[in-house]
Amino acid sequence: MNPAVRFRKNCQECGRIFFTSQREGNVCPRCVKQVAEREEKARRMKEKKAQKKGGPSKIAQQDQALPQTLTEELKDRILQKYEPFRNQKDLPRRKIHGLISKELRVTKKLVAQALPPAEGRTPLTREKEEEIVTRYREYVEKLERPPKGRRKTIAQELGLPYRSVAGIVREWKRKQPPLKDLTREQRFSIEKDYFRLLEEGQIFSRIKEQIVRKSGHSPWQVSRYLDLLHDGEDRLKKVIDATPEQSQAILAGYREYLSAPAPPTPFLHTLLAEKTGVTHQQVHKVLLTYRLGLLGKV
Repeated sequence: MNPAVRFRKNCQECGRIFFTSQREGNVCPRCVKQVAEREEKARRMKEKKAQKKGGPSKIAQQDQALPQTLTEELKDRILQKYEPFRNQKDLPRRKIHGLISKELRVTKKLVAQALPPAEGRTPLTREKEEEIVTRYREYVEKLERPPKGRRKTIAQELGLPYRSVAGIVREWKRKQPPLKDLTREQRFSIEKDYFRLLEEGQIFSRIKEQIVRKSGHSPWQVSRYLDLLHDGEDRLKKVIDATPEQSQAILAGYREYLSAPAPPTPFLHTLLAEKTGVTHQQVHKVLLTYRLGLLGKV
């Protein structure tokens, strides 16, 4: 197609008039990210529902019948579909791959092979990569959350593109023992020991050392789980506060939970929400305020 040819279109999302060199597609560059995120969310919901019913999802079944070879014709079609996403720097590549693969009915692997290398990734020295990982790990280990976010703060302080920092952190985390390997009972044991030692007045760094030594779990797994227990303060700012009576009931239920030999069948937030008549988010807010208070961060 002649790149000088421009088509005048109306965006089906916002109604704006825009010009493009692509004959197909009716979404303007401003709305590409919004549409992409909505379609990706819908796709995940559909796959999750299929998995709950048992057996392979329709998406997995369809993938088995998709083309397995990247021809020149298929590559051209993929590149045409990629054009509207080219300037969407904050849209993750994996989402772009998913949307294109879904529309063209090809595997994500073929989409990745057809597209040029990710733009905006600055080649980094080993020393710079180690500095990124060190800073990120220290944030997690100290339960510190900069206002702009950990990765964005590291990128700003080191003068690097956010994508480069996020990519290094993502690759490093993949090499660490995953938190999902811990059973619910093992996480419960970490939580019990942590709050018992914290209320005894022991310092945070020594508490983690004792838990790692007793449990046999990796330092990263313990640090990451404790980090999750203290996460969410920014997201919960708009959540309506529970009443003083409800807060007291939630904390009483939480102390009862921690004193038990094993976690109850219902999940903690569900159990406390049903007992006190509040929402899961209100339970989370009360518990988070309590946890941060014990740690001396509020």
